[in-house]
Amino acid sequence: MQGTETTTPSERSTEFVPVEGGPETTSAEALLVAAYLLMWAILLTFVLLSWLRQKRLDRRVAELERALGTARP
Repeated sequence: MQGTETTTPSERSTEFVPVEGGPETTSAEALLVAAYLLMWAILLTFVLLSWLRQKRLDRRVAELERALGTARP
C-alpha cells in the first residue's frame, strides 16, 4: 500500500542525474563502429544485388535483340 504523503514539485525533480558505476558494459565507440560496419555491409549488399540484377537484365536484352534480328550499333 502506498503512503498518502504528498511531495512538492522540487522533490519530484526531473533533473538528469548520472548513475555512478552503472551496469553499462558496451562503450559508445563500439556501438558506433558496429553501426558503421552494418551500414557499409547493407550498402555493399545493395550495390552487389543491383549489379547482378543489371547484368541479368543486360543478358536478357541481348537475347531479345538476337531473337528480333537486330543488334546494337
